[in-house]
Amino acid sequence: METLKKLEVEKLQTHPIIIPADYTVSKVIGVLRDLDTYEAFTFEDGKVGMVTIRDILRVSNPASTKASTIVKYPARLSPATALAKAARIMTDYRLRALPIVEDDELVGAVTARSIMERLAKSGSLNFKIKSLTSGNLIKIVSSDLASKARNLMVDKRIDHLPVSENHHVSGVLTSSQIIHLLAPKERVGSESLGLEGQSNLNIQVKNLMDTTPIHSPAEEDASNVLKEMLRMGKTYSLVTVLDIVEGIVTPRDFVKLLAEPEAKPEIPVYIVGLPDDPFEAEATKSKFLNVIGRLKKAFPEIEEARSIIKTPESMAMKERRRYEVDVAIKTPKGIVNYTHAGWELPSIYDELATRLKRMLTQKKKPSKRYLRPGYRSKRRR
Repeated sequence: METLKKLEVEKLQTHPIIIPADYTVSKVIGVLRDLDTYEAFTFEDGKVGMVTIRDILRVSNPASTKASTIVKYPARLSPATALAKAARIMTDYRLRALPIVEDDELVGAVTARSIMERLAKSGSLNFKIKSLTSGNLIKIVSSDLASKARNLMVDKRIDHLPVSENHHVSGVLTSSQIIHLLAPKERVGSESLGLEGQSNLNIQVKNLMDTTPIHSPAEEDASNVLKEMLRMGKTYSLVTVLDIVEGIVTPRDFVKLLAEPEAKPEIPVYIVGLPDDPFEAEATKSKFLNVIGRLKKAFPEIEEARSIIKTPESMAMKERRRYEVDVAIKTPKGIVNYTHAGWELPSIYDELATRLKRMLTQKKKPSKRYLRPGYRSKRRR
């Protein structure tokens, strides 16, 4: 396992699926469906973006919504990045792929599937599958509508819902099956754009679900379960105890095995006003923690860090928002405050880190006292 963690991501590199940012979400759905993939990348002006199925689930009008309005900007990997670091990022942000960039060009991607394939070949999963499952399995009833399933997936940030019928799990509904309903089959007039996709969600989940789910006994070897998932082309396996479904494993559970230890701040760190979007919130939180971590190494005297993110009320409902970020750094000599504004939170924190480092450096320097010409020592009273 340790050898795999040190592996460079270029060894697992796959061809990235790239779409124009001005594609409608309906068109993106078609691309994802045809290529049987979970995400696609955008690449414009040197910036690598990503659109995932979970992002699409939030869209109410896919026929008129542009991909550019839902694109996220994940961390970029270099070909030499260790797999452990990539796995950590994918785990934290609940992603199934990350872009690999070299010389400002998008040259590839590392995906959850490529990681799982390498894990399966390694033969290093010497434990029972039950150790990967977590409690609180979220289910849905077979008579529930697809609209309810979508809301659950968005709220809980999940892509799989076991479907219960007569107190037994009879199938599994995936986010991929739902987004295929969102794209209108044909345009029947400007007033009906997006309406067909919404009405398609008024279908019972039993008519959509995968009726041949993989079942794995809790005592089954994890390696066997992984190989079966890959062989069947599925992104989950139900875990059973005495034929009763008790849990589920997904690609994230396997990727997490290779993730480097989660960085924990050495000092109290507080952040208020995170964006509602889960991806942006996680990215912002991670960025601030990294900034404070770097500052702490340079200035060990830092005792505490706080950040408040504000959005003007006039921009609260807009897709693109301007943020104002306040940061306060507590040291034995007092509190250092700085405020910066901009459109992208990661860029704001990068700028704040530079300014705060400069301010802390100035505070660290001893004040100079200059003597009059001819004096050899400080004046004494």
